[in-house]
Order: sequence, then structure tokens, then C-alpha cells
Amino acid sequence: MDFYVRYFEKEIKSDSDNPTIGIILSSERNETVVKYSVLEESKQLFCAKYLPYLPTEEELKKEIKRERNLLEMEKSLQE
Repeated sequence: MDFYVRYFEKEIKSDSDNPTIGIILSSERNETVVKYSVLEESKQLFCAKYLPYLPTEEELKKEIKRERNLLEMEKSLQE
């Protein structure tokens, strides 16, 4: 993922864009994987929902699990 983050930063991002962040969110039935990549020279990062920090991998895993549980509950109610 670091390769893609660096490529995007160098070749695609404009000067007015914020620093590039790469995020992988993957959820399987028994496992949730969260990984992110930032460039070392990035001094400031900005997140959606105006969070003052980038969520940790564990926080993102919990959010994915919470959303998956909600979807599974909705699905079972529809059946």
C-alpha cells in the first residue's frame, strides 16, 4: 500500500490537497483487518467527521464489527 500512497502523492495529488492516507478495511466472518499508511513527512492529517486524530486500527476494527452486526440484525429481521 505504501507504493500506491507514494505514487498518488507524487503523480496525482494537487498542491491544494491534504496529505495522502492509504486505508485498507477488510471484514470477513471471523476476522476484521484494518491497516493504514501515511507518509513520514506528513505533519498534519485530516479525517472525515472532523476527528482531531486518525483512528487507531483497533478503533476501526470495532467500528467495522459494529456495522457488520447491525447489518446482520437487519437481514435477520427481513427474513
